[in-house]
Amino acid sequence: MGKPQSTRRLLQLAVLALLAGSVQATSSALARRHGGDAHDAHDDEGEVDCYASGVDDWHKGLHIGAIFIVLAASGLGVFLPVLGHFVPQLHMPRTALTLGKHLGTGVIIATALIHMLPGGYENLGNPCIGSRMGDFGGWPGTLAMMAIFAMHLIEFVLSNHAMGKHAHSHGLPADLAPPHHDAEARAATRVENDSTQTASLRVDSHASELEKPQDENCDAVAVHTHHNHVHGASFINADAMTMAERHRISTYILELGICLHSVIIGLTLSVATGSEFKTLLIAICFHQFCEGLALGSRLAEVQHRKNAFLRAALSAAFFMLVTPLGMVIGIGIRYSYAPSSPASLIAMGVLDSLSAGILLYSGLVNLLAEEFGTLEFRGYRTTKKVACFAATFIGAGIMALIGKWA
Repeated sequence: MGKPQSTRRLLQLAVLALLAGSVQATSSALARRHGGDAHDAHDDEGEVDCYASGVDDWHKGLHIGAIFIVLAASGLGVFLPVLGHFVPQLHMPRTALTLGKHLGTGVIIATALIHMLPGGYENLGNPCIGSRMGDFGGWPGTLAMMAIFAMHLIEFVLSNHAMGKHAHSHGLPADLAPPHHDAEARAATRVENDSTQTASLRVDSHASELEKPQDENCDAVAVHTHHNHVHGASFINADAMTMAERHRISTYILELGICLHSVIIGLTLSVATGSEFKTLLIAICFHQFCEGLALGSRLAEVQHRKNAFLRAALSAAFFMLVTPLGMVIGIGIRYSYAPSSPASLIAMGVLDSLSAGILLYSGLVNLLAEEFGTLEFRGYRTTKKVACFAATFIGAGIMALIGKWA
């Protein structure tokens, strides 16, 4: 009897052990399942947040009034140098315009590096996008680089086209102008020779080549025998016109980059609410005023054959209206706009990155390197040079400070 009872007890202990093990396994599975459900619920909740739309606590009067406030700030900044350049009654000292231009250079570079490029990384790196961008974190830099190369190519093609037009219309030498324009070039230009001198051209080692009949290539140059070398009058004239064309092209490229970004900040401001809206409004007003000064200083110097003031005013008005236009769009879509949706984040991130590339190219190539490398700048007094550098640094510092809020 003792043996069966001990066997029964062993079986009971074994059953209890199995039950305990199964309970423990079940509880662990339930815990894991509960944790997974919680994680899924968190994901679902995050997905709901990503697609949340509508704006709470939206103040109609304040947001509509902000349109006119930003309009005034943008207009004041961009029209101040334009009117000061073209309207005699509002004439500004040239030194003030020069310093404003260099202040704008710092503003543009800081805007690209502090306001736009970080915004591109923030938007395109948002978790709500997920793997839609291929899990590649370098998209903002890639897009900015593509914009830089595209702007360089566009500027080169347009400038080359302008140079070709000037070569044809101003009679460049035969080795630079197309062959079928030789007769026109020779007929359009004449060598100014002294009646008492023989037009002998001597240029160091090329003297033998330059002694050829003058009806080939020499008609396109003016001879100055007292310098013992040749000055290409047509070259100088064409080069000046080409530089003016390049300046016009680079200015419009700069305006393109600024306006792309201005639409984004107008949209962002229109859907902000509460204290964030007031802080953002103040920062954007300063932002638009500084950018307006930068663009207006360039627009005032663009050379046009006719209607120069009208064209500069139209370009300035376009900049003045583009941010309020973005605000109007934001007000119109405020109930359906989902700022954290993948489509919105990708669109704003791509625009920010492209704008950063455009402004970086314009700021570094067409503003910083070009303006500080001209013969005019090198001829300034030392104090004026220092003031120009200081204005550039101050402009960059102001935009860097504004970047804390906008």
